[in-house]
Amino acid sequence: MIAEFIGQGLFDDTEESIGNHICSTLNNLPFDEVTFFNAFLRSKGLKELKPFIKKAQKNGTNFTFFVGIDEKITSKEALEMLLELGVDTYVYSSKQFLYHPKVYVFEGKIRSRIIVGSSNLTKSGLFYNVESSILLDFTNQDKGGNKVLNQLKDYFSPLLEFTSDNLEKLTNEYITYLVNESLISIEKYESEEDHFLNTHDNSKRRFKNPKIGKLGEIEITESPRQSKKYKFKITEEYLEKWDGMFKRMKAYKEEYGRTTVSSKHSDKTLISWYYKQKHIYNDPELEMPKEHLKQLRTIEFHFGAGKDERTDFIRKRWLKLLRKALRQGEEISQIHSYTFEGENLGTWLQESKKEIETRTLIEKTGFDYNKKSRSPKNSAIRFLANLEEDLNPKKSKYQTLFNSRIFHRKDKIPAYLIDEINKLWKEKFNENRIWEKKARVKDYTIEWRKFRNNKSINPEGKWFKPKSSMGNIYEWVWGKKKNKSKMDLVIDKFNNEELQELKNEGFPIK
Repeated sequence: MIAEFIGQGLFDDTEESIGNHICSTLNNLPFDEVTFFNAFLRSKGLKELKPFIKKAQKNGTNFTFFVGIDEKITSKEALEMLLELGVDTYVYSSKQFLYHPKVYVFEGKIRSRIIVGSSNLTKSGLFYNVESSILLDFTNQDKGGNKVLNQLKDYFSPLLEFTSDNLEKLTNEYITYLVNESLISIEKYESEEDHFLNTHDNSKRRFKNPKIGKLGEIEITESPRQSKKYKFKITEEYLEKWDGMFKRMKAYKEEYGRTTVSSKHSDKTLISWYYKQKHIYNDPELEMPKEHLKQLRTIEFHFGAGKDERTDFIRKRWLKLLRKALRQGEEISQIHSYTFEGENLGTWLQESKKEIETRTLIEKTGFDYNKKSRSPKNSAIRFLANLEEDLNPKKSKYQTLFNSRIFHRKDKIPAYLIDEINKLWKEKFNENRIWEKKARVKDYTIEWRKFRNNKSINPEGKWFKPKSSMGNIYEWVWGKKKNKSKMDLVIDKFNNEELQELKNEGFPIK
């Protein structure tokens, strides 16, 4: 089965339109039955399909239309054109619900095709509006395609079997009735009728539509087709929204101190607008309005690579933090474990050591790269002082400080200070201070072997089964099967016979 996404309206191009796909389907492939389910029908849209319908009819194709008349969009002229074409047409009208499908079904002896989406059978719906559809093309032996086709037919069976009370056969007399009851529009009078001005086709300001090119030449194959790429243009809508977007950009600058908008920022439209300004400024084919350029310069908008501005912004933030630490008399260290106000200032100092420009700015603040790092003894004394003074300490905070400043240097800390830390930790958190590193992952080898030998739940004697059988050791064992380095950690706990069994079950064992 071939599945294609069809999109139109975002680009000034009608070649990839839903209308052209319908015309190409009628033009290139023989089908016995063609059935359209359409909410709205207009003569201008039907006129584009007309030559392809007539060609298919000459080749023996039978057409059936099930058309809606809600909202008075379907027109007298369109219905008359269907009668002129000799198309079997039925009007569906319910007093309770809107009839709103847009489904195009093509059935043949060898293959069938379904196009379903948002496009009505109007010229705008087929060629201009922003619409999307899915095309399924499949042989009559394709189980997936025939499943969809059968489901579609089952759903529409009240129409296809003509059992619905909401169906009426289209005739000239019925068209007259619809006109007399004001249930359909009359296109030649529509510019004078107020009700039509509020319908879908006339709800937008009118611009010149792109020209519809040659129709009926799209071929659907299994090979991927290159999709259209968006090319930015300075449109009337873009210009109308510019002032409002600039205000949002200005507010962003005031909040974050820069004009580079992060790709992770929550306002995605602002991210897009930010890139548009840079694109217009640097594109030789586009000219940024002078007033726009003037306003952007008032907030020092950065038209170059965002990385440069972000680098400068980050550097300024770290320098500000460094100056604050120096003013407070902080014993600053360039080691990775040193933090100030929760920030890894030591790591930044270490990483900036080889950046000549940044190092120069750092040394201008008064920081000396040649001074020694904080001694283990001083780190322990400062840790005790902070914990003692904190009236409502958070254990997670001091656990982090302990891990980063004390634990890895415990052999160099005097014994009396270790005793003081133990006493104070017990007093503050009501638990003993642990100085040994805990094993991060429990070894489930014993439980694993018990599972292998448990005939009641594992009669086959397998080492690996679904989670429903293995219980809480499943993830641990799964990790051993998928990762050789993890298996190597326990491989010496098995004999040769067990290792051969594990290998046979796909465990990474040589």
